[in-house]
Amino acid sequence: MTKPASRRRIVELRAVGDVAVDRGEPDSAFALVASALRAADITYGNCESTYSGRGSRNPHARGMVRADPRNATALPRAGFDVMSFANNHHMDACEDGFYDTLQVLADLGIETCGAGANLTEARRPAIVRSGDTTVAFLAYSSILWPGYAATSDSPGCTPLRVATDYEQGEPEQPGSPPRIHTTTSPEDLAGMEHDIRTAKQHADVVVVTPHWGLHFVPGTIADYETEIAQAAIDAGADLILGCHQHVLKPIQIYRGKVIFHGLGNFVMDVDMSAHADSPALREMQDFHAEYAVAYQPDYPTYPFHASARSTMIARARIENGTISEVGFLPCLINRHGQPALLGAQDPAFDDLFNHVVEITKAAGFEVPMRRDETGIVVDLGSSS
Repeated sequence: MTKPASRRRIVELRAVGDVAVDRGEPDSAFALVASALRAADITYGNCESTYSGRGSRNPHARGMVRADPRNATALPRAGFDVMSFANNHHMDACEDGFYDTLQVLADLGIETCGAGANLTEARRPAIVRSGDTTVAFLAYSSILWPGYAATSDSPGCTPLRVATDYEQGEPEQPGSPPRIHTTTSPEDLAGMEHDIRTAKQHADVVVVTPHWGLHFVPGTIADYETEIAQAAIDAGADLILGCHQHVLKPIQIYRGKVIFHGLGNFVMDVDMSAHADSPALREMQDFHAEYAVAYQPDYPTYPFHASARSTMIARARIENGTISEVGFLPCLINRHGQPALLGAQDPAFDDLFNHVVEITKAAGFEVPMRRDETGIVVDLGSSS
């Protein structure tokens, strides 16, 4: 999608995390933030749902995230221009739901990245122009069920596969807690680097949006995330927007470029009545007893832990084809599953800001941040 030419040399990019709209009045999902999303020249989100009336549940997945296509009509009205479809839900309704979703978004004028009829299509960037500024979006997923990765002759998403190794923590103590090491597939990593270098030839700014990390647990990141992010930046990426974990994650800076490890949920409409007796849900709850998805009486359509109610709108100012400022607008998800901007005088604003600062420090990243009149600005002079 190409927005009307801007009279400014400054372009505002805004981005949010996971978006899955499934409600009676779809526009209500963004009622409290639509003006902030539409105020941007380019707005990005991660499409965490299929939008289709077709398709059966994929037997490889834990469940099926699917909504009536009319729900997707709220997305362009809220301001979205481009969305990633590289995640662990794009094939939930098998190929019918997958292709329908791509077509629904295209018909609504929303560019997509990270998924396609084959690997070549999935690797193709979404190019969005605002005035004389061009931004390329590339999307990848490390969170993969069998058959979700695109191949040369089958549909899916662009994979960044990861190997996990477990090292005995205390060498003389069998059964001691392990040290966990994660490394990215060299072939997939090289493919991403090639994609970025190619996109950089056609765009002022390259944004990489990986679906990665450990879900539900605030603050914790896996080693491979930093490996991928730094390789992407070394290849020419200008901004990393991570998704998947359903909670906010640390912020990192490398070579003056910002890495949002996790933007959290933004709109995630989940009807627990459809999953209450799911063995897969019980398995997830066993793994994450404190944080896993479970029915919340006060949040009937938002069954996530209280920590998942904090979210953000990431923002980047692009001046003369270069990112000059990065920050975020703190938001809180209310009992109706609606993200709402937090005013600078709201105590929850400081709580969210302090939380991001704390988890960033706990991850070992020194990233100075400061408040301004509407949100948080990241000091781009820092690196870690």
